[in-house]
Amino acid sequence: MAQDKQLQNPTFLDRDISWLYFNQRVLDEASKSKTPLLERLKFLAIFSSNLDEFYRVRIPMLNGMWKLHKKERVEHPITNPKESIYKQAKKIIRKQQKQFGKILVKEILPGLAAEGIILNYGQPLPDFALEELRRYYYVHIAGYIQIIDLQQVKDFFPLNNEIYFYCTTTDEQAYIVHIPSGRIPRFKVIEEEGKTYVFFIDDIIKQFITETETFHKLDKIYSFKVTRDAELNVKEEAGRDLSKDLVKELKKRDFGLATRLLYPYDLPQQELQYALDYLNLKKSNTMTGGKYHNMKDFFAFPIAKPHLSYPKFETATLKTGNIEDSASIFSLLDQGDQLLHTPYQDYDMVLRFFNEAALDPQVTHIYTTVYRLAKDSKIGNALLSASRNGKHVFVFVELKARFDEDNNILWAKRLEKEGVHISYGIPKIKVHAKIALAKLKDRYYGLLSTGNLNENTAKQYTDHSLLTADQDMLQELQTLFTFLKEKRHKNPEDDITFKHLLVAQFNLYQTYLDLLDFEINEAKAGRKAHVRIKLNNLEEESMISKLYEASQAGVQVELIVRGICRLVPQQKGLSENITVKRIVGRFLEHSRIFHFHHAGEDRIFLGSSDWMYRNIFNRIEVCFPVKSDRLKGQLLHYIDLQLADDSSATWIDQHGNNISVEKGKGVNAQEQIRNYLAEM
Repeated sequence: MAQDKQLQNPTFLDRDISWLYFNQRVLDEASKSKTPLLERLKFLAIFSSNLDEFYRVRIPMLNGMWKLHKKERVEHPITNPKESIYKQAKKIIRKQQKQFGKILVKEILPGLAAEGIILNYGQPLPDFALEELRRYYYVHIAGYIQIIDLQQVKDFFPLNNEIYFYCTTTDEQAYIVHIPSGRIPRFKVIEEEGKTYVFFIDDIIKQFITETETFHKLDKIYSFKVTRDAELNVKEEAGRDLSKDLVKELKKRDFGLATRLLYPYDLPQQELQYALDYLNLKKSNTMTGGKYHNMKDFFAFPIAKPHLSYPKFETATLKTGNIEDSASIFSLLDQGDQLLHTPYQDYDMVLRFFNEAALDPQVTHIYTTVYRLAKDSKIGNALLSASRNGKHVFVFVELKARFDEDNNILWAKRLEKEGVHISYGIPKIKVHAKIALAKLKDRYYGLLSTGNLNENTAKQYTDHSLLTADQDMLQELQTLFTFLKEKRHKNPEDDITFKHLLVAQFNLYQTYLDLLDFEINEAKAGRKAHVRIKLNNLEEESMISKLYEASQAGVQVELIVRGICRLVPQQKGLSENITVKRIVGRFLEHSRIFHFHHAGEDRIFLGSSDWMYRNIFNRIEVCFPVKSDRLKGQLLHYIDLQLADDSSATWIDQHGNNISVEKGKGVNAQEQIRNYLAEM
């Protein structure tokens, strides 16, 4: 009975189930009729891409846990709540996939048709299009098609997330056909009688592959794809060249352990079993889907109509007071800190920081961390120029940034070739801090951000970047870069202290606990105690426990958590004073904001760190204080607007579900923040 009670009133929600509820929130945005039609397709693409990553990153672990607990149950017949997470996840995913299909077929496709856009979904190719589509097939598609005869080829290995056809003929032959969607566009457009028709290349191949002699007797054709484990098995040791090992492992990633076979619901069980045997998969790795896979390709849907998309978004320029436009970025920072809010304000100030540092003859040193640079990064090119201009440039490149390893290796090698001093990483520690430092003779200028130093993602991710000449803070940043140069773990005997910056591995964890303890003591003394925190993920149990303690002491705790949230809000005796909101809208909420009332001082920190075990204990993260009252005021209003959102926000309930916010003034925080910053 005690265990049943624990299941009904858990102390911590499961992280993977919580993540699936976040992806549900993405799917819900696609279902909203007020979301423009082409944006609804993009939300379907985001959902699909997220789910692929879940199968690559989390399902291998969940499957392994399920098998382990299954074995333990046989040997030691006890009930373990964790045992069913794998099955729960698959059940949730099946339900979401059904909703995905309903949104697409019943809502979006009819809506597009009413606008004269016909996505040929699951229908025969129309007669008027056959001639042009046949020509397109033989000129643009046929040269990429690979046909595998299953009677002859016994070692065929489907690549990760590539789409294939499983074909059978009337004379009982079986073949696999590779759909080359990674090499050519997924869609073909034809205009006819004032309407725009969009065709999947899948259907074009189905139609005309029968003209190939091999398929004259084609009987059935089914699409499928295999998703594979993304884990890289790299041996991390001090002094070992991680980049060379990573290059080798990245070549193997598409050949990892299969975690999912996605196949259409009408594939007969006999054929499914044949495919499973051939591909060396088990039934537990299967998941039914629709006739088409890789719906993330909707990102590249080949139609652009302004009235079917979000209105054009004009970024505001960061206002710099009375400083002349001709003044250098460093002169500007001498007058006071600047805080940039992207994507609401343009990214020019960050680019100016790196570009001017590269050119200014007084700049002698530039230091920065790299987690996800743009492929043709303006920041990366500025660092190249700085090195060519004779400056000492140190770049810490985190090669272990998942799914960006290739790009980071290429940039690291390119920078190193131009004389930039490169550090490739610390064994078993990720450097996730977003920081940069320029030294002009004996004076420092710095950039500290919540987001990657990437001008492309800055257009879609909500983040904050502090540009400062605060010498006390920047001396500490120099200390951190000196530590990073040594490419090692923190040792107990290290005499490194941070009084301004919060740095994971050093003081970040304890400082946040101390700040929460301060609020707890204020509440116990009958004084105002208030905490407001915005995160991507809230998972680390001791931090959540401290928030519970704060709630029980009477501290008002307001949280905004985009993704994983293991905290159980509004539970009697545990978290009555804690509320959690989730915001999903036009832009990806990415910034981390920490606001502590602190007896009226309003201590505010920004930074790169979520409250997850990996961020706090297995990474180098940097959070930084906002000291200026003017900038604090901006952030307090920013948080006010997000907490007032009743349009793009949902509550997270005690079970992790997304619950609609009761309608009030119709506040869309992202729109209101844009208006506020434009008028400021």
